[in-house]
Amino acid sequence: MNLWPMVSRNLAVRRMRTALTLLGIAVGMMTIVTLMGLARGFERNWNQTLNARGTDAVIHRINTGSPIPAPFSEEVARDISSLAGVEASGGVLSALMPVENLPMILITSWEWESYIWNHLEIVEGRMQKDGEEKAVMLGKSASQMLRKEVGDSLQMLGGEFSICGIYESTSMIESGAIVLPLGVMQGHSDNDGKINFLNLRFDPGVDKAGGRKICDQVEALHTGLSASLASESAQQNSTTQAVEGMTLAVTLLSMVVGLASVMNTMLMSVFERTVEIGVLRAIGWKASRIRQMILLEATLLGVAGGILGVLLAFLVREFLYFFPSIGGAIQIEIDLGAIAFTLIFATVVGALSGLYPAIRASRMKPTVAFRHQ
Repeated sequence: MNLWPMVSRNLAVRRMRTALTLLGIAVGMMTIVTLMGLARGFERNWNQTLNARGTDAVIHRINTGSPIPAPFSEEVARDISSLAGVEASGGVLSALMPVENLPMILITSWEWESYIWNHLEIVEGRMQKDGEEKAVMLGKSASQMLRKEVGDSLQMLGGEFSICGIYESTSMIESGAIVLPLGVMQGHSDNDGKINFLNLRFDPGVDKAGGRKICDQVEALHTGLSASLASESAQQNSTTQAVEGMTLAVTLLSMVVGLASVMNTMLMSVFERTVEIGVLRAIGWKASRIRQMILLEATLLGVAGGILGVLLAFLVREFLYFFPSIGGAIQIEIDLGAIAFTLIFATVVGALSGLYPAIRASRMKPTVAFRHQ
């Protein structure tokens, strides 16, 4: 008797239990894929931001779990900017805070006349006239989320700011942000003389090894600061690390839930099929073949749950993008690596959860099974 027809029949007969088990596995796998995509998307967006600016290295305080590092003095920034090998620098002061109808949006300010401003493409209106003008520019996504246009006003930082321009950026982070001059932001946020990021551009002759030496020099001279190359800073960002930590926690939780769910389903299946298993043993099925049948059922549940979880992750991503406040601010990038990991993980969970039920079923003697009837 072929295993596959037996396995498919056993799963199909108990449809409700099979469906609930699949749903439990799928929800866990969906969460894993979504979080991995969120971490990947943020990392890529951060890299796009720095590449668009032409930044080679980023300096900030050592992260303490907050998405936005604590401020440090501009005097320290000036000392760093004077190091050999540094061609240009730009101080940045950023904050995540509610603005009008949005519960959270990035407000970022850049040192006036620094190179950071050069990459923006103004599509409507103009830039600020100088570093003291109390006006803001909105990224295209931020303009849509806030439903604001050039000439409108914006209530934020305890005051009213006019909107002087709309810009486009290749970075989704910047496209969903509000930009104003550093001095204006400092004066309206009790951060006079402080920044929380320093962007550095190296001299043309500085290679990657030379850039790392400059970063090491910064960290040696200024305790408490973190200096990293632009290509590596996304991986060290606290937001990326926080999402990766959540992904690990959800992965472990999904393993426990998946193991318990599939094991419970397979054990109940073994108990309900006691007579059937006894008949199979009586007509000549070996214990190893019984084990194979139960393991195959459990593994198929894991594989199907993994596939369903990946499909749900794509659906959830598209659903989240319907909300402007989410779709314009985050990117969930589901790549082949995340899909492969999730499918392998779900398969392993299914196979492991079927071990005990399979061993229990294979040890069942025909006489015991018939007596159970």
